[in-house]
Amino acid sequence: MHKTNTFLVFLSLIFVLAGCTSKKQFTVSGTIAGASGQKLYLVHDGLLSSSSLDSCVLDAKGNFSFKAARPKYPDFYLLKLNNESVLFAVDSCEHVVVDANAKTLDSIYTVEGSSNSEKINELHLSLLRLQKTIAQVLKTKTTTNQSQITAQLDSAIEQHKKIARAIILTNPLSTAAYYAVFQQLNEYFVFSPFNKDDRRYCAAVATAYSTFYPKYNRSISLYNYVMQAIVADRKAENQAILAQMLQHAKSGIVDLSLPDINGTIHKLSDLKGKVVLLDFVMYQEPNLSDYIFSLRDLYSKYHSQGLEVYQVSLDKNQSTWINAITNLPWICVWGNGNSALAYNVRQVPTNFLIDRSGNLVKRNASSEDIIKAIQSK
Repeated sequence: MHKTNTFLVFLSLIFVLAGCTSKKQFTVSGTIAGASGQKLYLVHDGLLSSSSLDSCVLDAKGNFSFKAARPKYPDFYLLKLNNESVLFAVDSCEHVVVDANAKTLDSIYTVEGSSNSEKINELHLSLLRLQKTIAQVLKTKTTTNQSQITAQLDSAIEQHKKIARAIILTNPLSTAAYYAVFQQLNEYFVFSPFNKDDRRYCAAVATAYSTFYPKYNRSISLYNYVMQAIVADRKAENQAILAQMLQHAKSGIVDLSLPDINGTIHKLSDLKGKVVLLDFVMYQEPNLSDYIFSLRDLYSKYHSQGLEVYQVSLDKNQSTWINAITNLPWICVWGNGNSALAYNVRQVPTNFLIDRSGNLVKRNASSEDIIKAIQSK
């Protein structure tokens, strides 16, 4: 059911996009009361900069009308009067009508003819209410009611985010959804992809924009922003796993638990009592065959005397690993980035010699080092 609904949403988006490509201009008109004779500007509010497109002197009733070239992608525009402005969005089939009063231009206005602009106005007014609520709550703050204040602030923020989430999930490709994920409260984003609860909504908008407008600078910027958060999160998780591995390291080695070709987990620590060559390789490396042949000879000769090889593949392609290990006689496991990080492996092949007591004796041990460890009692 979820997949069907998702498909229908994207299918409807395709029809909307297909039906709104013929007009070459958009129109924005309306009235700004109390501003007779003042100059009103139409401004393109781009991702990196703003540019004035047109201007007019408001007549006695405050009427105005602008026409401008239809943007290639849905975008944002401002009606600016002195230091106040009204934000609205334009796609390929818009005639926007704005009615406002010069005294309350930045806070009270109506928008018609553009459902996205109406939702942007809804989000804007919701954020203004949130700011007012926060200011009122903070006035009651004392040294003894901190937890109560925090709960009230969280509740107020959640009310706004509930409105924004509904708009985002209804149509993540809309300019209203894009606006929602970039709203700021005291210079902080209300939604942040670095917050796991918010990431779902940021990612929904990023995915929609990247799918339908892959070359749009807003799509690219938002996608990179979300990916930056995901990468940072994964890095933190990897560091936490690595720290845990190091914390549990005993006798100078970091224990590894990795799967073989059948999914059986092999623990490095289970080999204590044997001379172990912990070997990190990439089977896709063109010069690895000579190394494997030499290791096979050594293994055949000394395995019965206690030599074991624990070979960790760092290949990105699992098929390469599966094909390469078919006839190898030792323990072959599928590695991950954490195992290589734990042993600071920067190139392959890299091996570590571990004695019978489980002590790490040498990095990049030679055949002579291995034989010496085997013969040592």
